[in-house]
Amino acid sequence: MAQAPRRTKSEYGTQLAEKQKIRKEYGLRERQFRAYFNKAKEPAGVFALLECRLDNTVYRAGFAITRPQARQLVSHGHITVNGRKVTIPSFQVREGDLVAVRQGSLDAKVFNDYVERMEKFEAPSWVTVDVKKRETKVKGRPDIKEETQPFNFQTVIEFYSR
Repeated sequence: MAQAPRRTKSEYGTQLAEKQKIRKEYGLRERQFRAYFNKAKEPAGVFALLECRLDNTVYRAGFAITRPQARQLVSHGHITVNGRKVTIPSFQVREGDLVAVRQGSLDAKVFNDYVERMEKFEAPSWVTVDVKKRETKVKGRPDIKEETQPFNFQTVIEFYSR
């Protein structure tokens, strides 16, 4: 019995697949994800909103190896923003914010290999990382042109504009 030829993905299927890929990468539910797109309306704005989430900033600063681990560090109270403990992963960091490991969490097992990891780590240009103090300063907004993203945000904007 001959196999039927594979059908090419429709435009809708391609857009849906791209949306699901981004959602999975940032660990968001559909309602959260749609809210970011409704708020920003253009690819650069959506990218900046997603990148400026506290859990993603913790990941980009090298405090965590994965985004889910970064989300857990924030939820469990290991991270401070401008000296105040923040336990909300979706908290939006702004230019000038100081994101650091909480003083009481410096001896936590998860941070034992932090210094060795940071030797090979390259932070994005919109954050400055101080390895010794275990803190990072947000210098500006993330730029979609500067980052190498495997996503096409424009496709998702088209998906939501139906």
